Amino acid sequence: MGRMKNLWGEDAEDFKPERWLRDGIFQPESPYKFAAFNAGPRICLGKDFAYRQMKIVSMALLRFFRFKLADEARTVTYRTMFTLHIDGGLYLRATPRMRS
Repeated sequence: MGRMKNLWGEDAEDFKPERWLRDGIFQPESPYKFAAFNAGPRICLGKDFAYRQMKIVSMALLRFFRFKLADEARTVTYRTMFTLHIDGGLYLRATPRMRS
């Protein structure tokens, strides 16, 4: 469901986090459109914790490191599977941010 064009538009397979922003503000979609954590009375109890943990780890990594593709000439492609996989992996180079 996460890549269905009839739900997300013609660019459904493109990684576009901005699709959930309107005027710079996050706009949540119906949980029934992306059912990774289920929806309704059977919603995953760990969903909020998982999202919070993901945000904390992302924030810490982005605060202390800069990330660049290890091979900037390589085109990033995806493999169609149950979850979205990057074909061949996504190798990054992390460099510490300088203190200011």
